[in-house]
Amino acid sequence: MTRFCIFDLDGTLVNSLEDLADATNRALRLQGFSEHPYDAYRQFVGDGVLLLLRRAAPQGCTQEQLDTLKLEFDRWYGAHSFDKTRAYDGCAELLKELEKRTILTAVLSNKPDEFVGEIVRRYFPEAHFTAMYGKRPQYEKKPDPAALNEMIRECGVKKEECLYIGDSNVDVHTAHNAQVRCCGALWGFRGQKELEEAGADCLAAVPNDILQLL
Repeated sequence: MTRFCIFDLDGTLVNSLEDLADATNRALRLQGFSEHPYDAYRQFVGDGVLLLLRRAAPQGCTQEQLDTLKLEFDRWYGAHSFDKTRAYDGCAELLKELEKRTILTAVLSNKPDEFVGEIVRRYFPEAHFTAMYGKRPQYEKKPDPAALNEMIRECGVKKEECLYIGDSNVDVHTAHNAQVRCCGALWGFRGQKELEEAGADCLAAVPNDILQLL
């Protein structure tokens, strides 16, 4: 029986692709670098801001240039992270049903921690998450399992009672590194092929499907 559902954020609860792309493209443009179409960012995101910028930047970009890109990204995204981001259809209803069933919920993201709570509260104001973790200095980013293990410890549940939901191979590896079952979110950024190849234990085409996997 599942007692604790942990959700990835970007590509799972919210579609933030265009805001992330806009912030990155603006930073690239200010440095005189080429921009990328939105679809390219499906493969750039998911591993934190630093890797996002490394993937988007041209080959041979110096550390100084990357630092400037990061500064410009943070300035823009901090003020414009809600311009185009939206909650995925069905996620608010799923969270409400999980709460009705007394199943605990949490968010675990590689997004900088200062953005996570603000985004979650804006798009899911009625949800009561037990924990919300973004990238924190005391933990390595996903797929390292340390932050997920700490969430599970805090909530006092057994690992076999947990279900991790995410849209990428990073999420599958995070769950399995923590010895937790993983559900692949097919509505997200990466798609079925990547999730299956990573070894997702189950798949959900829409958020409501998760209720059949508990």
